[in-house]
Amino acid sequence: MKENILSRKSVLLYVLSMALIFGSFLYPVENSKTYASNKSEGDKEIVNGKFKNEIGNKDGSVKLSKINDEVWVHTTYRNIDGYSVPANGLLINSSKGLYLFDATWNVQLAEELLRLIEQNFHKHVKKAIITHHKIDRVGGIQALLNSKIPVESTSFVAKLSKDAGYSQIKPTLDRYPVFKVGKTIIETYYPGEGHTKDNIVVWLPQYKILFGDMIFALEQDSVGIIDEANMNAWPYTMQNLINKYPDAKVVIPGHKNWGDFSLLPHTIENLKNYRPV
Repeated sequence: MKENILSRKSVLLYVLSMALIFGSFLYPVENSKTYASNKSEGDKEIVNGKFKNEIGNKDGSVKLSKINDEVWVHTTYRNIDGYSVPANGLLINSSKGLYLFDATWNVQLAEELLRLIEQNFHKHVKKAIITHHKIDRVGGIQALLNSKIPVESTSFVAKLSKDAGYSQIKPTLDRYPVFKVGKTIIETYYPGEGHTKDNIVVWLPQYKILFGDMIFALEQDSVGIIDEANMNAWPYTMQNLINKYPDAKVVIPGHKNWGDFSLLPHTIENLKNYRPV
């Protein structure tokens, strides 16, 4: 009798254990997949400014970091007073060609960037846009012109760039500030004076990506080089960006690591803490 009871218990335990095993395959794993797909691991990588999909040259002076299949950040490094200073720009990889935003610090770095792009994308840059007239945006423009790449911006950027010794920028953005390349819509916008008088931002509405050199990285706790900055207007310019792009998810500053919307109020806080010497 006892043996029969024990035998029945063993069978029951076996059936229950098998049900649990099969159930775990049928239900919890599916939930796990759903949870993982809803968790934004890609966004986490973007916020930290670190990507698995990075391409660089041999000496590390030029780097391309993938945001998504269409959008990359190009970063070039220049030695200033013993410090390696990064400058960010954008590269749009569209079905209609490659579009470059900003021309790096100098001709040598721009040539390296173009080589890196051609080696990995196997196509030429179709057009370049400059976001202001300072050297970290326009310094390598001659390399682009030598490669027969049209360089465009606003008439304000074109004028100040010419005054600084960088000519041949076409002022097309005055008439066409918003344009489409492939499936990517690109909006350029002048929010007001800030880091420079002429600084513009780039907005990619499908991806909610905002790029501008007047924005500070989270790790930046100073105002940087402000020889041409309008320190009175700059906070209002930033508030303008906050109001215009409240749904920005990825915010790319001109220097250092990119992040999320919090870079915009962070920049205002930095500006508030500035005290003239």
